[in-house]
Amino acid sequence: MLYWIWLSQIKGVGPKRQRLLLEKFNTPDKIYNASLEDLMECPSIGRAIAKNIVAERSLERAKTILDNANSSNIKILTLDNPLYPQKSKDIEEMPILLYYKGKLVENSMGVAIVGSRRCSGYGKIVVHEAATYLAEENITVVSGMAKGIDGYAHTSCIKAEGYTIAVLGNGLDICYPPEHIELMEKIIENGAIISEYPPGTRPNPKYFPRRNLIISAWAYKILVIEAGAKSGSLITANFGRDHGREILAVPDNIYSTESKGSNDLIHNGAEIYLHKEQLLIENRYKVAENRHFDKSPTHSNNLDELEKAIMKILTKGPSTLEEISVLVDMDTMNLLGKLSIMELEGKVVVQGSRVKLN
Repeated sequence: MLYWIWLSQIKGVGPKRQRLLLEKFNTPDKIYNASLEDLMECPSIGRAIAKNIVAERSLERAKTILDNANSSNIKILTLDNPLYPQKSKDIEEMPILLYYKGKLVENSMGVAIVGSRRCSGYGKIVVHEAATYLAEENITVVSGMAKGIDGYAHTSCIKAEGYTIAVLGNGLDICYPPEHIELMEKIIENGAIISEYPPGTRPNPKYFPRRNLIISAWAYKILVIEAGAKSGSLITANFGRDHGREILAVPDNIYSTESKGSNDLIHNGAEIYLHKEQLLIENRYKVAENRHFDKSPTHSNNLDELEKAIMKILTKGPSTLEEISVLVDMDTMNLLGKLSIMELEGKVVVQGSRVKLN
């Protein structure tokens, strides 16, 4: 495993060149021990890159990464692992190595659901119905664990006893956004979180397009809900289109800035999404016989302390995000993440900036 990590971390040698090296030398350890002349015989590996590979011939960094992964219960998926979906690894831009927490199952590819971080009530209804249906059909829900549509997709899938995968643009020992820590833990329990970045890698906007590539590669179909004109969801859709994935977009108000991107996708040839049966695919994941879900209803006695405080406030009547934020001493962004999960658990209803008991 050390040699796989080493190969994945060589500067100036991206996934395409890594694959060419593997085609020539078969295994990463043989690449590590190859001579300068042998390296230069590989396509796209000139003298400068070959010298760089030789100069980085040390396993110290790889050992540190592996130790950090082991200490955080992070597993490693390499290109030769059968759990790496064939249709995903056929894309030459895909990483030769991925880190994951949770459980990867056979046939883990599914349907990606992506969209706006500021989703409307309409968007929430659509994503909830879609993710619930996919869960009931044993189809993986793939998304990016961002605020808004992503978070609702994962949570709805989990609530329906489904399997979900979140692809992150940072190390898996870091939760981003931070307010989704509870959601991340639930995803690990009911699916997996995946990243190409080693432990300790902080979130960075330049990593998100690569994250979006992996989301698209892990999906047979991509459903876009309420994407703005510059939404990262459009990057995911474009990657998917380039690699033969089916793109579906939810139609919405033509005057809404939050839906301009998804409406444009339809205008440019994406399939218009009108009913959940459009999401069906042939390949499904296999449900583990010993998989257990807590089907007991939610009662006030299994609320955490923050939920109890929020519920107590709302028993007096509807309140605004700002008012609740002050009363529970939490910033509104972190509070909104918590309320999103509470809403999908049927505890509260969030309408714009107003919150009330369900």
